[in-house]
Amino acid sequence: MLKLNSKKYKDLNIFYFEDENLRNAINVIDKNYTISEVIKDTKRNYVALIEIEGKKYIYKEPRNEFRIPQRQFSTLLKKGEALTTLVNINNIIELGIKDFVKPLVAVNKRKNGFIVFSFFLMEYAQGEDNRKNLDLIVKRMQEIHKLGYYHGENITIGENVLIEPFVRLGNNIKIGNNTIIKSGVIIEDNVIIGENCYIRENSIIGGEDFGIETDIDGSTVRIPHFGGVRIGNNVEIGAGSTVCSGTIEETIVEDYVKVDYSVNIGHNTRIGRGTLICSGALIGGSSTLGNNVFIGMNASIKSKMIIGNNAVIGMGSIICNYINDGEIFTNEMADKLENIKIIRNLKQKILKRRVK
Repeated sequence: MLKLNSKKYKDLNIFYFEDENLRNAINVIDKNYTISEVIKDTKRNYVALIEIEGKKYIYKEPRNEFRIPQRQFSTLLKKGEALTTLVNINNIIELGIKDFVKPLVAVNKRKNGFIVFSFFLMEYAQGEDNRKNLDLIVKRMQEIHKLGYYHGENITIGENVLIEPFVRLGNNIKIGNNTIIKSGVIIEDNVIIGENCYIRENSIIGGEDFGIETDIDGSTVRIPHFGGVRIGNNVEIGAGSTVCSGTIEETIVEDYVKVDYSVNIGHNTRIGRGTLICSGALIGGSSTLGNNVFIGMNASIKSKMIIGNNAVIGMGSIICNYINDGEIFTNEMADKLENIKIIRNLKQKILKRRVK
């Protein structure tokens, strides 16, 4: 197993396996190199072909991990992209898999535990430029985009937004700065997502709810949903969760709301600022939740309910009545059927006494 070395130099942490690459890192930090070609220069990545002491290397800054707040926050508990790439790829090469360009050295700088700057060097490998199928690939991608498989029209995307592969965007969508949209997400028409949001894998934003009405002859009719969804700033939507479109007016999720996995938020619902919704919760359409509400796992809220500020709804609770500010509603724990019958009878007796 390779031995990873580290050294502090000018407030920067240098990680390397060979002393030669320590010298290369110091040369880069001291600006003792020349840039032969800038390959990529975006807000998320910077990649360049550089030359140090007559030898070529690939230099990369993974800027997204210190420019996108959510990514930077995760570096508090992680090695960061530069160091992870150095360690993982070298270990793979040591196992005998040679089809990788070798990372040579990783450098980062931390402030209060967070990565605020990083880069790594890789060996320069000049391969064959094979563009045999490039024209066909470009043509196919143009057809895909033209047909709207991945995105529609009138889309505004802010700065430092990360949208992973296999995301589908509808029409009339606005996504704020520094938001992350993970793979498999579907965002339907008329959706606004604020800044610094985190939309997790395979969630659906703005899809039609179960808006079904029964006609006089007993046939069912689907009600169109045109209202869309408006999500505030610093909101998280968990994987597999659904925020349904409003019918005429918007479904609204205010700032700092955090939604766990597999949650359903019905049409025309309003979720107040700072509310926390745990996995498996179901919120019926046209409900209003106040600020800083807590909803436990697998809780169910009937349509058109009003939940006050700072209310707490316990795990598995079924809410069919309005809840006032600060009230706590909880469900009984599972018990033997005979015990439940006894407790139910006792409840009925106590309630009858109170009525008298």
